[in-house]
Amino acid sequence: MSFKQTNNHLKTHFMKKVNYIIVLAFILSINLISAQEEKTDTSKFSLGFTLSEQLVGKDSGENIEGILGYAITSNMSIYLSAANATMRSKALDSNYKLDKYAIQVAHDFAKSESTKLESILGFSYLNFDKKILEDDNNGLGIDLGVQTTFNLEHRLNYGLRIVVTYSSFSPGAILNAGINFSYRI
Repeated sequence: MSFKQTNNHLKTHFMKKVNYIIVLAFILSINLISAQEEKTDTSKFSLGFTLSEQLVGKDSGENIEGILGYAITSNMSIYLSAANATMRSKALDSNYKLDKYAIQVAHDFAKSESTKLESILGFSYLNFDKKILEDDNNGLGIDLGVQTTFNLEHRLNYGLRIVVTYSSFSPGAILNAGINFSYRI
């Protein structure tokens, strides 16, 4: 491959990622603007963590995730998270690391006094260990999921969370399923 071909390939790859980021930022902006039109006097910060089992293709591992949340309205929240997983690969006969940094919006679609069920939509930046992906080991992904939260009448909440991350460079969809704890500050 010549220098010119390599340069054109890199430009094309870079432009795809830039276009992807612009579309994601636009979608997130629309969600945040529409949420701000509602009453926001119930907004609160929360800190939390999730312990989950993570699956990527045929690989599995344990995932721990730290979360900072902000309740935009009484039924919509935005979360910033950082996660780290140690994955076991039978095909490679070794372990590898997978890091994920995400921004997610959760919307209640079923809620009672002590329980709620939320849909999750978000975007993430994934970083695979070079053992698993040598050339293109990081990039963007789309998160879709659901979570249920219990004990809403108290500051400490707990629940179950399932999130699937789709990415064009990943060796498979990334599934996280586990328990979620959060504390409203």
